[in-house]
Amino acid sequence: MLQIHLIEEGVFDIPLILPESLEPQRNTLHQTLINAQRRLRDFACRNGWALFLNESFAERFEVYNNQNEFIQALLKITGADASTDLPETISSVLEEGVLMSVSPEVYSRIYPEGIENKSFEKLITHEMAHRLHIRILGGNEDAMGPIWFFEGFAILAAGQFEDASMQPARIFQILAEKKRGSYKEYASLVRNFLKQVSVKEMVKHAADKDFVDWLLERGH
Repeated sequence: MLQIHLIEEGVFDIPLILPESLEPQRNTLHQTLINAQRRLRDFACRNGWALFLNESFAERFEVYNNQNEFIQALLKITGADASTDLPETISSVLEEGVLMSVSPEVYSRIYPEGIENKSFEKLITHEMAHRLHIRILGGNEDAMGPIWFFEGFAILAAGQFEDASMQPARIFQILAEKKRGSYKEYASLVRNFLKQVSVKEMVKHAADKDFVDWLLERGH
């Protein structure tokens, strides 16, 4: 059985599983995983959520050098049907205690929009942030709120797309959309609301039926 060791508060030595082709990157990927946990810890501490980091979010980290192999592993671990509709840019998930992703090189190729400083580290942080969000809510995934918010939460935690912007008219369009959209727009939208409301307040109210109205009343 793979062992997980505590490195420092909120940071764990999570076993790293790699194909032979990625073995030359083992040390770099291992350090990236540590840095991603530190990044998440900093976000959690800033918002009073450090107590939710006492246990590792993952029991192992699997990295694939091929997106199709990654998808097949994802379908297997979740028990999902092969016909499941997945985003073309899907690159990382944390399911059933297993953090898995494509390699940094594959990630950059299939999601060029996401390329920025420390892109891969932020990607890993993003996936763990979803699990932090669920822990904060006592395990109630249904209380995470609309797509734009729960993805926006993870974007905030990861520090992704800090320079993103959008046209003011898009605010109301995004709030009304049901399908998954642009993460850059989600980043801009959530940071826009942060000018008036804290992320802790948003987490608390995200499941409310009047969540959007509640936000808009506070200005945008």
